[in-house]
Amino acid sequence: MNQIEIKSSKKTTNLSFVDNIDAVLSLISQSNQIIFVDKTLKTSTKALSDFLDERIEDVFLVDRAEENKNLSKAEEAYKFLTEKNINRDHEIVAIGGGALTDFAGFIAATFKRGIRLTLIPTSLLAQVDASIGGKTAINFGNVKNLVGSFYVPNNVVICSSFLKTLDQQEYLNGLAEVIKHAFITSDEEVDFIFNNIDKINQRDEALLNEIIKKSVKIKADIVINDFEEKGRRKFLNFGHTFGHGIESSNLVCPIFHGHAVIIGIMMAIKYSMHKKLLSEKKGLKAMDLISSFDFDFSEIKLNTNEIFQFMKSDKKNYNSLINLVLLKGFGEPMLYEENNPSELQNFIGDFVEEFRS
Repeated sequence: MNQIEIKSSKKTTNLSFVDNIDAVLSLISQSNQIIFVDKTLKTSTKALSDFLDERIEDVFLVDRAEENKNLSKAEEAYKFLTEKNINRDHEIVAIGGGALTDFAGFIAATFKRGIRLTLIPTSLLAQVDASIGGKTAINFGNVKNLVGSFYVPNNVVICSSFLKTLDQQEYLNGLAEVIKHAFITSDEEVDFIFNNIDKINQRDEALLNEIIKKSVKIKADIVINDFEEKGRRKFLNFGHTFGHGIESSNLVCPIFHGHAVIIGIMMAIKYSMHKKLLSEKKGLKAMDLISSFDFDFSEIKLNTNEIFQFMKSDKKNYNSLINLVLLKGFGEPMLYEENNPSELQNFIGDFVEEFRS
């Protein structure tokens, strides 16, 4: 078992990489733990199913986590914890993808002003992004992640064996964040992805473990020095202002977060080129890399006005200006305050028309 410590001003997170699901379960056998688990995951492996059946009185099931990541489900969770007489000596263990870890983290942060939290991310998205950095949130109204807090988990346990159960689009859902990390880090990281496209598509286990560790380290190194997102951590939002606009406009029929983000990354790349910040050579290389993976966008609705309106209400905005992360080069992200909203709206319209053509 490999371990990494992620230290912040709040607390230290112990991050463990384990080889198999049995090793995961051996770490969560304490009687003072309440287990939040994605309902679809409960029967994904016999070992996990048997374990949860034995602890069924301590299990809070969340069905369709993204759709139920809301105040109504939060109230249900608070009621469950209250009836179980849960106090600060207890711990929430969250087993699931990014939406589930977001939700469980929010509950842990707010119930009795904070109880212990262990995250066991089971999707690639959660392993490389959602479980690292202490962001928790629920959706409110039609806006994704509008209500939330920063709350550091005590432990994160990563096991790539969970990824074997993912279908291809859910796997690509997480790969979007891996690609994002490469774009904002260096030419070398981008070339590493380029040189391993076939193995990534084949889910080569050794390579996948290396990619997960690389992404975790990239994000952890940023978060350690800027936990509350006052500076450099904002670069992790590359593609996300556009992406959250897309995702929020599709909340009625939820789509993969990573698919919205990868479209958002394409938009950010093209807008960086439009603003003469990013060279055509680098921009086309970035687009070629993305097109090497078979993202299915067929179910995603792209409505220019809706995307733009949601971007205007994005929580990252400042001084009534839409805040974007753009690229000057690989490993050269920059913060950009858009003071010409009509130009941005026209760009979105042109992008949507081209994307659907």
